[in-house]
Amino acid sequence: MRTIFLILNFYCFTLFSQVGAPDLRCLQVLQNGDVTLTWLQPADPGALFNAYDIYYSPTAAAGSFSIVGTVNAINTLTFTHVGANANIGKKYYYIITKFNTGGSSSSAPSDTLKTIFLNLINSAGAPDVKILYNNIHQPALPTSGAAYTILREYPALTWSTFTITSATNYADTISVCQASLNYQITLTDNSGCTSSSNIQGGVFTDNKNPNQPFVDSISVLPNGNTVLSWHIPRDPDICKYIIVKNIGGINTPIDSVVGLNNTIYTFTTTEADFNPVLLYVYAVDCCNNPGTFNTQPTTMLLKADYDMCGYKTNLSWNAYVNIPKGLLEYRIYASVNGSPYLKIGSTTSTNFTHENVSTNKTVCYFVRAVNVPQNITASSNRVCFFSKQVSAASFVYMKKASIIDKNTAEISLYIDTSKTSQGIDVYRSEDGINFDAVTFIPFSGGPHYSCIDDKITSGAMSYYYKAVVRDSCGNARSYSNISKTILLKMNEDEDNIFTKHIDWSSYSGFAGAVSGYNIYRVINDVQSGAPVASTGPLVNNYLDNLENEASSGAKIEYLIEAVEGIGNPYGFLETSKSNTVSVYMEGKIYVPTAFAPKGKNKIWLPVTHFVDKQEYTVTVFNRWGAKVFETHDDTIGWDGANGTNDVYVYLISYKNSRGEYKEQKGTVMLFE
Repeated sequence: MRTIFLILNFYCFTLFSQVGAPDLRCLQVLQNGDVTLTWLQPADPGALFNAYDIYYSPTAAAGSFSIVGTVNAINTLTFTHVGANANIGKKYYYIITKFNTGGSSSSAPSDTLKTIFLNLINSAGAPDVKILYNNIHQPALPTSGAAYTILREYPALTWSTFTITSATNYADTISVCQASLNYQITLTDNSGCTSSSNIQGGVFTDNKNPNQPFVDSISVLPNGNTVLSWHIPRDPDICKYIIVKNIGGINTPIDSVVGLNNTIYTFTTTEADFNPVLLYVYAVDCCNNPGTFNTQPTTMLLKADYDMCGYKTNLSWNAYVNIPKGLLEYRIYASVNGSPYLKIGSTTSTNFTHENVSTNKTVCYFVRAVNVPQNITASSNRVCFFSKQVSAASFVYMKKASIIDKNTAEISLYIDTSKTSQGIDVYRSEDGINFDAVTFIPFSGGPHYSCIDDKITSGAMSYYYKAVVRDSCGNARSYSNISKTILLKMNEDEDNIFTKHIDWSSYSGFAGAVSGYNIYRVINDVQSGAPVASTGPLVNNYLDNLENEASSGAKIEYLIEAVEGIGNPYGFLETSKSNTVSVYMEGKIYVPTAFAPKGKNKIWLPVTHFVDKQEYTVTVFNRWGAKVFETHDDTIGWDGANGTNDVYVYLISYKNSRGEYKEQKGTVMLFE
């Protein structure tokens, strides 16, 4: 029974103590075609390992594998298959572990891996080399790297990483005129080993035309030259760039730029100031293979139309096309009298109006196209001009603003006649700030002008006046001085009916200033020849007594006249009148009750005070109602003609200073 147990125990230990196959990870093709295999050691808890047998097949056909080597140490994890010829095709490998006494037992085979075989295809006239290769296992081992590394030897003995890709093919564009190129593929494993392909190469010739240069922009420099700039194509063997200009519809080479990295060309003429300039560029490689070019944008030709009447510039230009990433906007810049250019606006159209242009200045403009990312710009030509204004009078002087009557003022003007103008606008204000138009006076060629303002109330306030000359475009140009009319007021003296207090506002506007004021009485609408008084320029009041004027008439008014002093630069000595204020006195008539034509009182003559002499009638009737005397003159009395001793009736009709019609009746005794 004990013997049976020992036999079973030995059988189970043998059954469950097998050694697995190694984990084959990498196949490295050496330069001579030999292959080095790298694997991971299998577990051997029972120390049963005997050897690794390496199997090889040149075709992987069933039954075609044979042992090409044995490794007797479990911790030897590499093997080089000499004579594998892996440089001429793919080779296949797997490994089996032998264990137990004498290697009587074998593990299952490891994964079968195949070497990476690199093949190059360069068809006649093709612009590139097709690089083809395979994976070491299909599907890819989970421990293999995600991408292949393509190494290239160029120049000789200098290997570098050309690219990294997950694909099993790649095209290398030949970018040198002629060169010897070698390639190799590598694939890493997370265990740390690397599979590599054979090395393949040859002498290759660049048979393709260079790529088109990517034009960045074409701009006009401040001096009128045109500058064209572009990006380097991906062809590294470019030796020069050819500049082509469209001349009369024919694309004509005009110049060249030598060197791969020289990507700017300046066309040193000022043609762009007068016409859009169209330049192209194409590359030529060192094998003298020419590239092609596409139509590039032309320069923007900016034109400016200055409107001297509207004080504005109308700008227009041709569209800038094919700007990389698309057009965001055009930005407009201006300079005045050589000052730095400042942005004055932007637009997406091809025209722009600059308002309120400074006059009599040298004004310059240019337009800049900006792409959407705002990393590429192109500028137009500069245009400059002198913003001359149309002619207009250099000055307009208001000689005076004078009151004519209660609703009317007269404004007198003097202007420069050396320049033609449309005319003069006259404005009125009640506060000296806000002005309203009164009238327009057309220019007649002469220097002196006047107008009437009949929309005022002269006794209510002072009025301010100014004048503005319109140039031949109708724009307001020259502004006059401001004149302020005189407002006259009068106050009664409660203690003396004949005393009148008058005061007035100061006149302003004379270029020679006010030298003083004259006070006039206006009696029965007739101004006194000489002023009743005069004051200095700072005295604006006067006290007057009318007692001696009682018999002069019913209508008595006051008027103030401002007198200009010397020093007017135009030589004027003007006067300006105020409004008038009326004196309202009660009319009175003193009538004699008797007279003797042959005695001392020979004439019967009523005496009038403040009676309107134009509206005055005296009529005398006898007792039978017959008219014996009549007069309309207050200086003519009745001498008794047509009468005898008797009592007579008189009737006096008149108009007082207020304009009221009055009658006075009574009797008079005639004594012979």
